[in-house]
Amino acid sequence: MTMTTGSAPTETDVLAVMNDLPAVDWSDIEGAADTTRRIALRLGGDRALLRALVDRVPTTPDLRAKCECHALDDKIVIWDDQDKGLRIRLRLANTSQYERVHNHRYSFTAYLLYGRYYHTMYATDQPLDETADVTRFWPRTVREEETGAIITLHHEQLHTTLTDPETVSLMIQSPAQKARAFMIRREDGHVWWRLGAAEEDEARRREVQMPDERFAHWRGRLTALGVL
Repeated sequence: MTMTTGSAPTETDVLAVMNDLPAVDWSDIEGAADTTRRIALRLGGDRALLRALVDRVPTTPDLRAKCECHALDDKIVIWDDQDKGLRIRLRLANTSQYERVHNHRYSFTAYLLYGRYYHTMYATDQPLDETADVTRFWPRTVREEETGAIITLHHEQLHTTLTDPETVSLMIQSPAQKARAFMIRREDGHVWWRLGAAEEDEARRREVQMPDERFAHWRGRLTALGVL
């Protein structure tokens, strides 16, 4: 089922498409890359469907609670099916950017719907803990990813991603593979950890929760940018 830009798909239509998405075996990263690429193209190529998925978030409490604001980017979660290995969200880049080498708690595929990534992958020969030396992270691959690019990364891969303002990505991520993700700031070597929601206290959850006005801002921008 393809939903044209001018149509208004019903909840039944949306659920029929989303429930028909294939499960992803993230233990096979190459196979996962192939499966999630097809999913990304299916969703990202259908504006009416993507618009309907975003518009149902405010009335879907489980999804709305997962929408967050962070220093470098915001996120709107549009689908969550852990049994199939699918959490799907929009990554929305803020204008404030700085470089931090990091990995993730999950493997993921990113489909650039608007904007650009300046993407560097790193290697190191040291433990990823508070003793990490920022000078011992060496670039292995440096790429500029344009709109339309699709990339898949294993959760252990160290990288940095700088973006143009308002870069929008469709992210398809695996269930969490570890409790925390490593981060080190290139400027001064400061180390910290990104935790999952289950590991965060109530104050932190309140801090990152996306306000309604911020959701409305992004809804408008996504339309203006031609993503929806």
